[in-house]
Amino acid sequence: MNSPFSTLFARHCEAAALSFDVPALAAGISIGGAVETAAVGCEPETLFRIASITKPLTATLVLGLVDLEEPTGVWPGEVRIRHLLSHTSGFDSECGDLARFGDGDDALAVLCAELPAVRRFLGVEEVWSYANTGYWLAGHLAAQRAGSSYEDALEERVLRPAGLESTSFAEPELTGTGPDAVAGPYPRARRPSGGLVSNVPDLLRFGRWHLVRPESAQLRIAHGVPVDGVYGLGLRGQQVAGTEVWGHGGSYGGFQSSLVVIPGRDAVFAGLTNSGRGGQALRLLEDAFFEHVLGARRTVPGSVPLAAHVLDAFAGTYENSDGRYQVARAADGLAVIFPEGAYRARPIGERTFEIVDGDRAGDRLDFPRERFGRFGSRLAERVG
Repeated sequence: MNSPFSTLFARHCEAAALSFDVPALAAGISIGGAVETAAVGCEPETLFRIASITKPLTATLVLGLVDLEEPTGVWPGEVRIRHLLSHTSGFDSECGDLARFGDGDDALAVLCAELPAVRRFLGVEEVWSYANTGYWLAGHLAAQRAGSSYEDALEERVLRPAGLESTSFAEPELTGTGPDAVAGPYPRARRPSGGLVSNVPDLLRFGRWHLVRPESAQLRIAHGVPVDGVYGLGLRGQQVAGTEVWGHGGSYGGFQSSLVVIPGRDAVFAGLTNSGRGGQALRLLEDAFFEHVLGARRTVPGSVPLAAHVLDAFAGTYENSDGRYQVARAADGLAVIFPEGAYRARPIGERTFEIVDGDRAGDRLDFPRERFGRFGSRLAERVG
């Protein structure tokens, strides 16, 4: 794409990488099939770990093999395939260090045999809570139905038909950076929730393929309600300037990524970084993309005054498989300690807060039920 926005887009990428000290950033947009890319500290074709952007690809695979209303055969009968893909099963997100299952073809199956022991917070569809566990189970069930490994099924039924030339479960060409960087290979048993490596051109191809396939519209039907929009099957939805926007981010081991599609405008955005702070840089680029395509950025909600006793009611210690979260009242909202550090959060609703500082600035948390909070999109139960 050769337009005045091309130079501006490259400058946006440079400024975003510089602002958040991101060593390597690659991004691209496709509008009506016309493509432009830009990169800082790498090439647009550089391979990054895309982490949870793997989820819409896994959901696409599952939709082609398994009925959404089928029970899982592993969790209670009321939990159906659609609950796995929409994060509405009520189960916790993790199951320990999955490297213990090794790199053999049976890694995913052995993991799934342990899933009945995963903590269950609530019943199906009671509260949306991000759960990688559901994607491991869904990927395993799809592989069983395909009569192959999960990896082979994804290659045959999604990667190849979508024309993805560089996407695989190989290692990225760059190392992740930041305090959450992880050395070593990605655990094989985790792959359905976030194991793919890809680049910007391939992600733009996948976004385009998703938009032109009538079957893909099923992924954009809302099944759950996160703190900041809706969630379909492997895609999160929101409204920007009155227009539906869908996508998924990824974060793992010092890599952060973003894929966004705007069906009504035939537009796709893809951004990849090798930094634990990359999400902040990509947020800036997403807003530049929205402004270019939709004429507006995401709105910033105003603060809502809450009485001291209301804020005090949220104070306490919450716990899930990711760790513990400490919540206390602060002068202008809440002080929240995540496993990796402390943040301040301002109230934007009666039970909803937005983080105002640090690498999580702009992220939201809420308290959807008594005794429960959602931190980083994951439900945690109050234990003290």
